[in-house]
Amino acid sequence: MKQVNKDTAEDGHVRKNINMRRMIMVLLIVIGLKISFGASLSANSMSSLHYDIELQEDGTGRVIETRHMYLTRETEIYIVMENLDGSVVTDFHVKDFGEPLTYQPNWDVDASREEKAGKYGVVTTNRGIELSWGIGEYGEHAYTVSYTVSDMVRQLEDGQAMNWRLFDGKNNINPEEVTIIIRGPQPFTQDNTKIWGFGFEGEVNLEAGHLVARSNVALSNQNHITIIMQFLDQPFQSSLALDQTLSEQKERAKQNSSYNVQSNGDELIVRGAQAVLLLIVCGIILYCIIAIKRHQAIKKADPLITGKQRRALNKGKYYRDIPYKHGSITDVAYLLQALDIGSFEDYFTAFMLKWFKEKRVVETTAISVLTKKEVSAIKIDLNHAQPITKSVEKKFWDIIVSAAGTEGILEANKLKNWAITHYKKIDVLKRSLSSRSKKQLLQQFYIEEREIKYMKVLSTKVMKGTEKGEALFNQLVQFENYLNDDVLLQEIGKNDVLLWEDVLVWASLYGMSETVIEQLRGFCPQYVDQIQVVYMHMAVINAFSRSFAKGYQKGLSSTTSAVAGSGGITSIGGGAGSLGGGGGGAR
Repeated sequence: MKQVNKDTAEDGHVRKNINMRRMIMVLLIVIGLKISFGASLSANSMSSLHYDIELQEDGTGRVIETRHMYLTRETEIYIVMENLDGSVVTDFHVKDFGEPLTYQPNWDVDASREEKAGKYGVVTTNRGIELSWGIGEYGEHAYTVSYTVSDMVRQLEDGQAMNWRLFDGKNNINPEEVTIIIRGPQPFTQDNTKIWGFGFEGEVNLEAGHLVARSNVALSNQNHITIIMQFLDQPFQSSLALDQTLSEQKERAKQNSSYNVQSNGDELIVRGAQAVLLLIVCGIILYCIIAIKRHQAIKKADPLITGKQRRALNKGKYYRDIPYKHGSITDVAYLLQALDIGSFEDYFTAFMLKWFKEKRVVETTAISVLTKKEVSAIKIDLNHAQPITKSVEKKFWDIIVSAAGTEGILEANKLKNWAITHYKKIDVLKRSLSSRSKKQLLQQFYIEEREIKYMKVLSTKVMKGTEKGEALFNQLVQFENYLNDDVLLQEIGKNDVLLWEDVLVWASLYGMSETVIEQLRGFCPQYVDQIQVVYMHMAVINAFSRSFAKGYQKGLSSTTSAVAGSGGITSIGGGAGSLGGGGGGAR
């Protein structure tokens, strides 16, 4: 009897320990959620902020701000301009959803929301001015705020520059998304204009003769938006000057910024310390327990087998036909990427081969703009009898059509330059390949996504293959085995010459198009000339694919050029010495 009571007591201790662990886990989860999301909760919000600035010949800037906001409290919105250093703000106007507000002289900050509704005004302070307007009804607003600032461009000792703080994160309403366009009386080029962005995480570039900047993440109270433009050929008639050189201005702005190697290292240390602190608070125990339980739950659910395990299942097996014939070759991108094959550049090569086969593009020559010599090029059939209807292929097609221009003639360097300028469009398409494929495979019931629960309150999603999905995945691996077998490939040459065209397109997805066509040339040379995608085209196609990839990579790796003032990644810190302000918010 005593033994039973002892066991019962021990069981009670075990249950108490389990309950205590669960309470600790729940507490840590709550703390983590509060840290992650608590700071972002705000009654007023701004989904987007867009600046359109036109610099005049006298250095004046005409500014148009478009603010999309959702407001639930306070009576007015205001913008603080406290560091103008001789600049004057005029022509201030406000519209809401295109409807002009009425100017109210002697603006009363303490007036009620009803009294301020539909009106705007200017407040003069000891340090500058405040541009103010009434909120009116709570809810959605689309404010268009326009004003003119004299002498945004200043004369320096050896050039001219605009060093302006457009927005200050000390606002109580910070935007989730920011875009900036700055135009001038003449196009801005990398030869005559140096540009930097400070205070926010994003990009700043010269596009079509304008400065274009974008944020990558929502702004916080620690951010600001400062833009520096230095004009080497001094195109403005500025009336105000600063006692500094272009170099001095640049170096002062770059202090404590990620443009400096040392400060970049300091910034990384700070971020690392913040990450360690977060791990300590939410962290080691919670993360380990959740990760282990999640892994166990996923493994128990029998998920889709990928990578080396999938290849091991199909070792020594061959599939002697095109593995997928029910749609576009991009439909299987999700499965190919799970095998670490089928890169974005491989798909570009595959589509080029396909278009040569369909006579959408033909090989030609052109006079290079750079070298003035004749180079290989392709001519695009802009009026092909059968338009491309598959969405992803159409996006690839639009790339070469846009790069070729109205003449429809495209050379490799022209494509490379287009890719450098439009790398963001390419990046969006590249990132969407797998997600689009996954959606297509789900819709066609090749794969299915199941939600599984673990630790009673948490859940995750597991990808599983259906019966026909497992067969397709195996065929993709077995086809790769087939391409690697010289003896088996010779069977195509003996049985079906036209099948080689499709084999080449698919081989390019595995990065093997050159290898396969060399094999064909070796054991079936008589068939090479019979294939529409002839051997000679491969050199041109590969040259275009390499140029396309190089242009895209050069566009992505723009951090270094940003340091030199040629645009690229902005700096989260820095920006000292700027004029303007942009503080404010709602009150």
